[in-house]
Amino acid sequence: METLRAEVPELRRAQALGYPVAGVLARLALALFSGVGRGPTDLAEYATMLSQAQLRALRFRCLSGTRRVRCPARTTFERVLAAVDAAAVERAFLCWQAQVLGPVQVTLVIVDGKAIRRAKVELVSAVSGTGRWLGTVSGAEKSNEISAARVLLDQLDVTGKRVLADCLHTQTETAQQILYEGGGDYWLTVKGNQKELVTTLE
Repeated sequence: METLRAEVPELRRAQALGYPVAGVLARLALALFSGVGRGPTDLAEYATMLSQAQLRALRFRCLSGTRRVRCPARTTFERVLAAVDAAAVERAFLCWQAQVLGPVQVTLVIVDGKAIRRAKVELVSAVSGTGRWLGTVSGAEKSNEISAARVLLDQLDVTGKRVLADCLHTQTETAQQILYEGGGDYWLTVKGNQKELVTTLE
């Protein structure tokens, strides 16, 4: 909560703040840790399962004229997720992860993309060889996973590290970025349909 409050700007005026953004995002994290991650409706349903003490810890306000803490509805999650600064949220969670797990000690960086079909979004993430999350980039509109991966690699420190990616990223520009700009090494997959490259390697 404290990390989220420090890193993520509040979206609304204090007097209209029934659900502080830090509390909503902390609630989102709790839901994901519990296996809930299918959208605002499921997030709102999960919120109803929290105790009054848990809702109070998230700093949600009480219902008018009562001491009972109210629960955020689906529209609250929709509004917050649409308006929040994604880069600030990422910084907060990476910072919190470092507090829990200690400093990042990485020798292998694995880059992989995933299409979020319902949202029609391409996400490219990087994790360490042990599965520790290192960052995520959302592909720009009318862009693709290759360019998103290059943006992500530009944000990561790959000096002296090995970058592993699938055949989609077996591109000269990506390899040059890792090797010459980043100071790392690359392990890039080659498939049979990349005939010229396969011939060169053979």
